[in-house]
Amino acid sequence: MLRQGRKLLMACAAVAAVGAPAGPLLAAPAAALSPESAVTAYCAAWSITDRAVRDQALARVWAPEGVYSDPDTYAKGIKGLSDAIAIFQRSYAGTHFACSKPQSHHRFMRATWILLRPDGAQVTHGVDFYDMAPDGRIQRIVGFFGPPPTATP
Repeated sequence: MLRQGRKLLMACAAVAAVGAPAGPLLAAPAAALSPESAVTAYCAAWSITDRAVRDQALARVWAPEGVYSDPDTYAKGIKGLSDAIAIFQRSYAGTHFACSKPQSHHRFMRATWILLRPDGAQVTHGVDFYDMAPDGRIQRIVGFFGPPPTATP
């Protein structure tokens, strides 16, 4: 039994070594993320000013080829999103987001957000629509600013 276990371990190590990607490893979520934990962590990442810490936080919740878009921004991948957040932080220094719990079905969800100044005054608000990867990470966000259009009968 011990001999078979060692053989299996050595075989797995050989496969892992051959299939290991070159370059830095991207963090994978420790376990499948709940919709609420994905939104909470993603929302918090917009306030992290240290690039290395922000990238690490994003890697837990953002799919490696994830796409973010809103009326002013289009970003792809963790680096692209982190770059967009850095630009945002320079324009809106000291602000932070308050995000709702998500409403979800299947692999889709939406959450509302409010951008707040340090004194708590509201700058703007909007809604993000999420498309989630099978592992629970975010693979796409489409964001909108302000209230939704009004329907007329």
